[in-house]
Amino acid sequence: MKYEAISFDAAGTLIEVNWRPELIAVQAAHSAGVHIPDPQIAAETYGRLLQSRWKEFQQLNLQRSREVCDEFWRQLGEDWLIRLNISTTNLPNLVNEADEIIFGEKSKVFVLFNDTLPVLESLSKIGLPLVMLSNWDVSLHRTCKMLGLTPYFSKIIASLEEGAEKPDPELFDVAQNHLQTNKVLHIGDDPMADIHGARSFGWDALLIDRNQPTSPGQIQSLSEVTKHL
Repeated sequence: MKYEAISFDAAGTLIEVNWRPELIAVQAAHSAGVHIPDPQIAAETYGRLLQSRWKEFQQLNLQRSREVCDEFWRQLGEDWLIRLNISTTNLPNLVNEADEIIFGEKSKVFVLFNDTLPVLESLSKIGLPLVMLSNWDVSLHRTCKMLGLTPYFSKIIASLEEGAEKPDPELFDVAQNHLQTNKVLHIGDDPMADIHGARSFGWDALLIDRNQPTSPGQIQSLSEVTKHL
């Protein structure tokens, strides 16, 4: 076998992501009984506030602490309500509702693609080490646990915890140091971050595009991965 390990991207590859934090905030407020006079203005306000604090959030992720990052989101929600001149009395309920929307059993924010678990099951029987290498924040670990992905991977690497994002070779180096091999096949959906990043680092790579026919170096379904081993 020409590969000694396989690396997977997360969002768009293993996990379908519907991440719109500004809309989640409005939905959570509604569920918590917080009256939002103008949902569109409220969503836009939340989006601007988050964008203005994104660098702060990136720095907090370096602490690798869910509690620290959860507090960031709680404070963001409080400041959002204050900017909208809305009472923060129901903030705890709003935070709980947002958590349920994102990580609850009925969550539609993070959903596995139909071909994800079957390919991971097949690869686990082959015995190749698997890592997840994703441009994601500290919540990647909780998301993987929620979706049942954690047991399949020897290491789950979230870029914001490392301070580097694909295609930066520094992030690929984290994975390679863990795997102790450069004979790695990386699978992802982003031509630049995943394919260019992996190949520039010296790995092989497969682009997954579920909307396009299979072509050289590209697959339409994760079920095709084993054919390339």
